[in-house]
Amino acid sequence: MLTSVLIFSFLSHLFLIVGAAPGPLDFGGLLNKASNLLDKVGGVISAGANDALDDIFGASRSNATTSVSPSDLTAAFSRPAFFSRVAYCSSATVMTFSCGAPCDALEDSVNILETGGDGGLIPRFIIAHDNLTNSIVVAHQGTDPSSIISIANDVNLLLAPIDTKVFPSAAQQNIEVHSGFLDTFLRTAPTVLSAVKYGIYTTGATTVVLTGHSLGATLATLDALMLNDALINVSIQTTTFGSPRIGNQAFADFVDSSFSNGSYARITNEADPVPHVPPTFYVHAQGEVHLGEEGAMACEGQENESAGCADVVGLLALATGINDHTG
Repeated sequence: MLTSVLIFSFLSHLFLIVGAAPGPLDFGGLLNKASNLLDKVGGVISAGANDALDDIFGASRSNATTSVSPSDLTAAFSRPAFFSRVAYCSSATVMTFSCGAPCDALEDSVNILETGGDGGLIPRFIIAHDNLTNSIVVAHQGTDPSSIISIANDVNLLLAPIDTKVFPSAAQQNIEVHSGFLDTFLRTAPTVLSAVKYGIYTTGATTVVLTGHSLGATLATLDALMLNDALINVSIQTTTFGSPRIGNQAFADFVDSSFSNGSYARITNEADPVPHVPPTFYVHAQGEVHLGEEGAMACEGQENESAGCADVVGLLALATGINDHTG
């Protein structure tokens, strides 16, 4: 029985590999659905973004759904989508802000504080000060399909106890997370923590924004939990795109208890199969906003199976829906 479960979980991880973004300048679909809303409604991120998040999400233990307007999507999620695209670019092009369309979308409102990663064992990441929102932004690259080492971060699929030295508030809760995601996170965690603290000190920012796509979404979530423990009087805002499940039921509950008032958002897109893996022993936290053919829906609670949410997408659609992960 255990062997068959492990084989099924392993095969499900192929979605993460096949579904990795093809490159920084051809990163459509999921992120563009959020970012292109700027063109549709003529909006920009504003001081009202947090209010928009509060309006979108409700109780953590609910199967209710709420339609999300294009203006609320724009206010809450477009700017994180821009940063998630930039995270796929090389450090050299990010530092000179010459990465083409991803950089152009942010215009001249960003100061890059730190870049890192090699696109393989260590996915690329950027840490920046967003002058438009006076926030420190951390964005992580997803899986690089051209790198076997990067793929290995995904397929190392066994659950492992969370590191309570890094996440002290997780102690004695039986929390377990995907071992590959945890190992990948730990390779950059010290750098991220140090750079974020420095950025807050030098800019006076009181908000930290975490974002990423696919594998990068899992790293953003773990970053958010680490920073929530480590920082005082700082607002943590997390928006992820196309995230797989990260940990067990206790982990999902830990995320829910750590973030409230819409400060954790998980964007899913149509029949993207990646949010449905790993399928066994793993549970999503609350915060889903599903982008469907008929519009966007806020799906309250964990694993909401109401119409308009990702969990009701049929198996046939999931089997053919990998383009909804990459564009």
